[in-house]
Amino acid sequence: METGAGKEDVSREFFKLCEGLSVGEMVTTPKFTLLEVMSAIELMEPKMDVGVGASHLKTLDDAIADGLYGDDMPMQLAVMDATLAMVVAWLEGSSLGTTVWTNVMLANVAKITHPLFHPFAAGINLLVRNIYSLVNNVGNLEELPEDFNPQNLFNNQTWMHRRDIIIMMREQMHALERQGASWSKETGSRRAVEICTACSARLEFVTLMLDIMSYLMPPEIENPHFDHKIYVGGHEPISEKDYEDLEKLRLEDAEEQREEPKEDTVEDTSPGKKEHKKNGKKQKRKKNKKHAKQAKKESPKTSPTKPEEEKPNSSSANPAESEDVDDEEEYMEDEDDCSSCDDPAQFTPNFQFAAVLSDRLIQISHLIKNTVILGRRGPDNEDGDYKWLMPFDSKACVRMIPACFPRSVKYPTRMEAAVWWTECAQRIYDLSRLPPKSTKDINMLFFFAQQFTVKSCVFTRSLLQVIMFPTDAHLMGGNTTCAEPIEDSLKNNFMPQVLDKDSPVHDDPLARQLYLNFLNQMSKLAVNVYSSFGCNLSRQRDRLEMALEELAHIQFYAGQVEKRTDEVMIAAKMIDSSGKEQNSSFHSIASFVFHNLVGIIHYYFELGFRMDLFVPYEFPYIFWFLGEIDAKWMMTTMERSQEIQLNYWKGSSLSTTLNQRRQKEKQAREADLKRRFVVHQFNVLNQYAISLICEGIVKLSVILIRKGIVRVPDGGDEAERLRFERRFEPLQNLGPPLNVNYEQFKAKTRIDELYQVEMNDLIDAAAENFNQAKANLEQLDNTVEQNRTNFELLQITKSNMVACRLLKMMNLEGRKVEWTYPEQLPMYPYLSIK
Repeated sequence: METGAGKEDVSREFFKLCEGLSVGEMVTTPKFTLLEVMSAIELMEPKMDVGVGASHLKTLDDAIADGLYGDDMPMQLAVMDATLAMVVAWLEGSSLGTTVWTNVMLANVAKITHPLFHPFAAGINLLVRNIYSLVNNVGNLEELPEDFNPQNLFNNQTWMHRRDIIIMMREQMHALERQGASWSKETGSRRAVEICTACSARLEFVTLMLDIMSYLMPPEIENPHFDHKIYVGGHEPISEKDYEDLEKLRLEDAEEQREEPKEDTVEDTSPGKKEHKKNGKKQKRKKNKKHAKQAKKESPKTSPTKPEEEKPNSSSANPAESEDVDDEEEYMEDEDDCSSCDDPAQFTPNFQFAAVLSDRLIQISHLIKNTVILGRRGPDNEDGDYKWLMPFDSKACVRMIPACFPRSVKYPTRMEAAVWWTECAQRIYDLSRLPPKSTKDINMLFFFAQQFTVKSCVFTRSLLQVIMFPTDAHLMGGNTTCAEPIEDSLKNNFMPQVLDKDSPVHDDPLARQLYLNFLNQMSKLAVNVYSSFGCNLSRQRDRLEMALEELAHIQFYAGQVEKRTDEVMIAAKMIDSSGKEQNSSFHSIASFVFHNLVGIIHYYFELGFRMDLFVPYEFPYIFWFLGEIDAKWMMTTMERSQEIQLNYWKGSSLSTTLNQRRQKEKQAREADLKRRFVVHQFNVLNQYAISLICEGIVKLSVILIRKGIVRVPDGGDEAERLRFERRFEPLQNLGPPLNVNYEQFKAKTRIDELYQVEMNDLIDAAAENFNQAKANLEQLDNTVEQNRTNFELLQITKSNMVACRLLKMMNLEGRKVEWTYPEQLPMYPYLSIK
C-alpha cells in the first residue's frame, strides 16, 4: 500500500491498526476520511473502477476488421437479436452505457455502410431515443435516474427523420425478400428464405414500434424534429429541418440588411412616412414568405404513415379581401411573438391505426421468438454479455457509464428477450384497444390501470400515462376530463340530490358551488393517483399513502355538500330536521368518497403482497383488517349504493308514469337498473366470501404458530403491538372505522382465546370458514371471463379446505408446510403441504 507523491510503504502500520477489528469495521484517521476510504475501495476494483481493463476500447473499425460486414447471415441475425436483448436490459433498469451502447454500431450510425446494419442501427437508436423521451416526459422513473440518463450521446446525435429510417428499413426488407428467393432458387434450400425472413422480421418490428408510438404519443415527445424552427429576420419562422442551405439564407439576409438605409431615431408620424414604412414591412413580409415557400418546396415528402396537416394558404383568392388580409398580417407582425398566434390542434391518440399495427406487431414478435434459433450460437450455448459478437464490447461506452455505485447488470438471453418483446407487444395491443372503453366511469378507469401496471414495464406504463393524458388533464386528448367519469360514477351509484334535476338542491347556487369544489378536489386526486400507476410498485405504494390522506381531507368537502343538502331540503319541507335520514340519498357523496377510500386501502395492501412485504407471523392482524374492516365496509358501501338507487327510482316520476310515449324510456331505465343491481349483488357476495376467506386464514395462521411451523420473533405482546402500529401507520389520520388499534384487534378477534382453544376445534372452525366462502362463490356465475377472479378464489378455498383436513390427519414432521401465493391473486394465499 502506497500513499502520497513519495510513495511511502505504509502496509505494516496499516495492518497493525487493523488488529482487533471486527468484520465491517474500518480504519480512519483525521486525514483519511470515509470519502477517501470509499475512493480507495473504488480504485483498481474491476466492478467499481470503470477504467480497469479499458486500455483498448473496441471501435467500429475493429468490429469491421473482425468480420462484421461478412456474408454470415446467422451472425447478422444474432447481432440484431443481441441488440434487442440489450434494449430489454436497459428497460429493466440498467444504464445505457452498460447495455445498448455496448454495441459500437449504435454510436457510429453515420459511419455504417452495411445495407442491413445501417437501417437497423438507425432504427434502434431512434427507438431508444423515443422511449427515453417518453419516460422522461412522463416523469415516472424516480428510481435509478442516473441509470436512465442518456448522457451526451443523445445530445450530440443528428437524428434522421422517422419516415426516412422507415423507408430505408422497408427497402432493405424488400431486398432481403428478393435475396432469399434468389438463394433458395440457386440452392434449393428453404433455410435461405427462413433466415432472410427472420432478418426482415427484426426490421419490421422496429418500424412497427416507431409507427405505433407516433400514433399514440404527441409529436413533441416522439419526433426529435418537432417544431424545431429558426428565425432568419422578421417574424417568419422557418423549420430548420425543412431548409437545407441555412447559411446561404442567413448571408442573403445579412447582405440586404447592410444595404438598407438606417432610419432616424425620431419617428416621423406623417402619413407619407407611415405609408413608406407600411410598404417596407410588406416587402419584408414578401421576402420572408418567399423563404418559407422555398423551404416548403425543398422539404422532404411527408411520411406515408403519419401525414402532416397542410396549413391553409393565407393569401385570399378574392382581390377585394387582400387589403384586409395585409392589414391583419401587419397587426400580427406588431406582436412580440406572432408564432404563438396559431394554436396547434389538440393531439388525440389514433387508436384505430395503432390497433391494426399492434396486431401485426404481435405476429412479428412471435415470428422473432420462433426464429431466434436460426442465429449463431454463443460459446457453450451461452449468450452472456455478447462480447463474442463482433460489435459488442462491455467497455465500448465506458465514458457513458454513470458515476455511481456499480450495479450488477443482468443480460437476458436472446430467447428471454424475444419472450419479453412478445409480452410487450401484447401490452401495446391492449393499450390500443382498451383505454377508450375504460373511461366510462372512475371505477373502470382505475381498474384497467391497476390490472395493466402489475406486469408492465416502464415503457408501457409510461405509454399508458401519455395515452390517457397526452397534453393535460383531458382524457385521451379529447374534451373529457376526469371530472366526467367521476360524476358518472357518482350519479349512477349514489345519485346525490345536487345532481337530481327534480330536486331543489340542484338549483341551489351555494350547493352547486360546494359540489363543484368537491368535484375539483376529487378530480385533482384522481389525476394524481392515476399518474402513480406509471411508477413501479414501490413508488405506487408510497404515493398511495399520500393519496389516503388527501382522500380523507376530501371528506370535508363532501360533508359541506351534505350539510347544505340537508339545509335546502329542510327549507323546502321535503324532510324535517329530526329525520334527515328521510333523504333518499342521505350522505350519498360521503359514501362515495368512503367507498373509494376503502378501495385504495385494499390496493395498498395488495401491492404489499405483490412486493412480498408481509411475513406469515403478521397474518393474524393483516387478514383480520382485510376481512373485518376492508371487505365488510366495502360490502356496506355497495349495499348503501343499491339502496340509494332503488329509493331514487321509486321516487322518480318516470317509475310511475302511464304515458305511452315514455314507456320505452322507462323500460330502458328499468333494464339498466336491474343490470346494475346484478353487478352490485355479485360484488356484495364476492366481498362476503373474501371476509370469510380472511377469517379462515387468521385461524390457519394461529394454527401454524401454535404448531411451531411459523415462528414469531421474541419480544412478547409489546413487540407485537409495535409491529401492528407500524403496519397500519398510513391509516392513522383517517379516523374510525378505518383507523384501528391493537386493543381493537385483540378484542374483535379474541386472538388470545384462539391460542387456548383445542387444536382440532380451531382447525374445524377454519375449515368451516372456507366452506362457507366456497358456498357463496358457487352461487356466482364463474364461467364468464370477467368473473375469472371468483373462479380463482374458489380454487383457493378448496385448497385451504384440503390443507385443514391434512393438518388434522397427518403428522407434519419432515414435511414442508408453507403459504403459496397465486400469481393472479397474491393477496389470498393457500396453504400447501408437501
